[in-house]
Amino acid sequence: MEVTRRLAARSGRMLRSARSALGGFLARHVSGRAFFWALLPAAAGMFLTQCTMAPLSAVTAAREQVLLAEARDSRLAATVTALAQALGELAATQPDENARRELLVRAVDPVRTGAAHWDYVFLSQGTVNVHTPTLPDAGGVDFGAATDMHGVRFVQHMMDTARAGGGFTEWTADIGDGRAEARRAYTLAVPGTDYWLGAWAPASVQPPGTAQSGPPTPRALEFHALRLGWLAALGLALLVGVLARRREAAQR
Repeated sequence: MEVTRRLAARSGRMLRSARSALGGFLARHVSGRAFFWALLPAAAGMFLTQCTMAPLSAVTAAREQVLLAEARDSRLAATVTALAQALGELAATQPDENARRELLVRAVDPVRTGAAHWDYVFLSQGTVNVHTPTLPDAGGVDFGAATDMHGVRFVQHMMDTARAGGGFTEWTADIGDGRAEARRAYTLAVPGTDYWLGAWAPASVQPPGTAQSGPPTPRALEFHALRLGWLAALGLALLVGVLARRREAAQR
């Protein structure tokens, strides 16, 4: 405790000494009037900048959301399209239906569209689930009557979309505890068969609970830019004050 008190007292003396030295320097070398008039327009400019950067950051964040959503859709569509084409060619080599199904299941099982737990590809025949990697007990179950929280028969819609040439289907899933999650899936038929594939992801590109990571957010960039701007304004005003004091001294 004694050591702590001594360190605190020493820190206080150093702070007072530094404050006194800074005050003396400003009094001797900086013109207060010139410093004030130089800082005033800089402060006004930074205030206006702050007012304009808020809507700009909102636009940037909205654009970022659009780009992330487009990247998600491209990833889902590209994976399912390439896999459907490959499975169509693979199915054509096996005339026996049971062997063909087993072949398709083995081909689909390891495919992933990303690193999240939902980033798998599922295989269906009509409205009957053939294989979902994370739901082994769902194989053989008919989900034709399955509805989402709004009563939409989303499996039926996914099948119809797949057979119509492929595309996206959205539905709202009940994930328990009174919570809902909007989901978006891309589905496509396997050529030459009555099977179809699908891959889904949350409709929101920033699911609740996702940790912030990666590049700085627009808000963080705005904060750092404003902080640097204020420091630059203060430095410029200080320089003007020093030059004004030197000019006053030279005129005496």
